Amino acid sequence: MAKAVPAAKAAPGVKATPAAKAAPKTLKSVGEKTVAGINGAGKAAAKPIAKTFLKQAVPAVKTPASKLPKTASPKAGAVAGPKKAVSAAMASAVSAAGGLAGRIPRPKINPGRALIVIGVVFVLFLAGFILANSALFAATDIQVKGSDHVEVETARALIEVPEGTTMFNVDEKAIYDSLKAIPWVKGVDVKREWPHTLVVTPVERKMRAIAFITADEVAWAIGEDGTWIAPLSLVVAVDGEGNEVALNDDGSVPEGAAQLPAFEAALRIAQDSGSLLLTDVPSDISPKGGEPVNAKVVLAGLDYANGFSDEFVAQIKDISVASVEAISANLVSGVEVSLGKPQNIVEKERVVTKLLAEHQGVTYINVREPGAYTFRSTPL
Repeated sequence: MAKAVPAAKAAPGVKATPAAKAAPKTLKSVGEKTVAGINGAGKAAAKPIAKTFLKQAVPAVKTPASKLPKTASPKAGAVAGPKKAVSAAMASAVSAAGGLAGRIPRPKINPGRALIVIGVVFVLFLAGFILANSALFAATDIQVKGSDHVEVETARALIEVPEGTTMFNVDEKAIYDSLKAIPWVKGVDVKREWPHTLVVTPVERKMRAIAFITADEVAWAIGEDGTWIAPLSLVVAVDGEGNEVALNDDGSVPEGAAQLPAFEAALRIAQDSGSLLLTDVPSDISPKGGEPVNAKVVLAGLDYANGFSDEFVAQIKDISVASVEAISANLVSGVEVSLGKPQNIVEKERVVTKLLAEHQGVTYINVREPGAYTFRSTPL
């Protein structure tokens, strides 16, 4: 029979420690704390973790502390268990969600009821189509009105309303297409007067500038949308006091009245219509009604016409557009304003208006650079 071997004595100054017993307590405590944080997985992971650390425990031998074998870190051994537990928990949650989705009742579609709904929608659509094209609301009375530059007779001769038109299916584009040969017209206004009447009125382009071509003594109207509209009649008659008088029915000047020169007539028309008169227009420009304006100097003048306020336009006699860089305006008051390129238009108007309000006797203003303007004035 083998004799029991007494435990080795501890080294001097070193207290013997029962290592085999201490390790399990520490490991058990760490294992419990680590695993307890995982819901539903603590008990499953606790035993494998404890056994793992117990196998690595140091034998119960009294050995100096400096020579004791190092034990495995509890944290290192506690990682594998929680990862598996989390994966298992996620899989369980996904499985539960799938089962819940399977238990949600799906709506049942009744084929018979669906056919009834489709049938009702089809019947309503068919009824609307029949009503829209029914003679019950046929457009049998077409009333055509004129505008400032479109005579009623001209509009009536051009407007075509397609056969079969009712109050519901009026094709306004087709009506406009029959009138767009007139450059003044940019659209049509169609009003319905039930049950059978359509009132059609041409919608004109707004004239914003007039280009006076001195070489031909011709004045062309320009729309605010940058379109050459048409040449204007420059037959303007005035009485002895300079007041405009109506022409005769045949367009001739009434007896006792005088006809204004072409430029003065163009100026009068511009002032009456709230438009800007563009002068010094190059003679090589060839306008065509209904076509867009391509000349840079004319477009620059139009930019000023569209950019200035109506109140300021009323103070301008004409604008010289000899070149884009040298655009200038002559005010009704006699002041010359150097404008330059069509930039900072609103600011230029503000500077000119402020100078005229604060200073008397101003004869010239340079606002090519509104932030560094200059002006001249004569003492009164």
